[in-house]
Amino acid sequence: MPTDRYGQRVSTVDPAAAAAYFDAVDAYLVLDDAAADGFTKAITLDPGLAVAHLGLGLSLAAAGRDGEAREAFTAAVRLRREHPERLSPREARQIDLVTAPPANLAAYAEHLEAHPGDLLVLGFAAGLLSGRRIAAGTGREGVLALAAASATAFPQDWAVAGIRALDLEEAWQFAEAERAAERSLQDRPDNRAACHGYVHVLHETGRIGAVESFLNGWFGTRHPHSPLQTHLRWHHALVALENDDPELGLRRYHAAIDPRISTRRTTLVDAAAVLWRLNIDCHPGLPWEPVAELARAQVAGPRGALFDVHAALALAAGDRAALAGLRATWEAETARPNRDVVLAVVDGIAAHADGRYDVAARHLGGVVAAVALVGGSRLQQDIVVDTLCDALARSGQAARAADILQDRKHRRRSRRDERWIADLRRDSAAAPR
Repeated sequence: MPTDRYGQRVSTVDPAAAAAYFDAVDAYLVLDDAAADGFTKAITLDPGLAVAHLGLGLSLAAAGRDGEAREAFTAAVRLRREHPERLSPREARQIDLVTAPPANLAAYAEHLEAHPGDLLVLGFAAGLLSGRRIAAGTGREGVLALAAASATAFPQDWAVAGIRALDLEEAWQFAEAERAAERSLQDRPDNRAACHGYVHVLHETGRIGAVESFLNGWFGTRHPHSPLQTHLRWHHALVALENDDPELGLRRYHAAIDPRISTRRTTLVDAAAVLWRLNIDCHPGLPWEPVAELARAQVAGPRGALFDVHAALALAAGDRAALAGLRATWEAETARPNRDVVLAVVDGIAAHADGRYDVAARHLGGVVAAVALVGGSRLQQDIVVDTLCDALARSGQAARAADILQDRKHRRRSRRDERWIADLRRDSAAAPR
């Protein structure tokens, strides 16, 4: 049987099918939509290659094609059941871990200790573990522990480095995150995962000019077809807002983030985050309806806290019935450890949209210390902090808002925050005592 670059055997006797599968795995790891075509090619050459069906499911799910992804996962499970003799124990366990994630995440660590080159499992488990641990308030360190065996076994591997880059950054290990991203991009300049981690490092270390330069070059030379494309454009729009150029930010929004243009899984979150920041910055006439329409269409399906918080931003702009339904759904989620935080954030968003800024400040101020429970990156969680500060400022508490933003400066130097703090200090000084 053929082996991949990690020395793992793949259960096919067709070398062309194996080559197509290996190429597709690499495309999946660099977050390229072409992965689905590669896995499909491998399946065409060897319909019984169960792990190719699994890879197809993962790539389709990343692209937001959930119905097709379920069909691919079902095919992988069927082949695993009907032809167990074709699969190695590693491949059989790989299918089990992806299609039926166990409640005990230690199972992934055990598998990766035995098979550190099984990056399909590492990539899947890292995303799953990030969501579960962040929702439970225990951060991203668990993802780094999960990837430790792979990093030790393959210290120079571009795919392992790309997977680790963002989680290193979110764990405050900026220098190591930057090295990992650069190492990955050196070997695979098209690696969107490494690109994403690198952009986060630049944002968090206040190098906004470097973010602009890097992304301008990226968009000018890299193939656009990726599940991360819209989200990277969100970073590009944030740069414009950091540079006090809302018109450029809105142009970048309309060009690549607007739901009438983008159909990516991240579109709702990215679009709502840009428009809400522009709203806080008092930019008039924002195009909320397409975002609200997308939120109405998607809130009935399975999603996480980060998604629903951004859906609330969109629905607060004009569909209170849908917002009330979203809130009721979370009120019924008594088993979720982040339930109370999400409810408070949704209530704060609704109050802010109503102009009840003192109420919004109470809701958001009560949970801002636990904002990590919303999920996502720190840059994404900042939308909650921004909303709190705007509510405080509008309810006569400019000094407190300035203090919160000043504290955030200890984490990240932000031109937008510097301008905002100056305005708040001036307003606070001018307020009657």
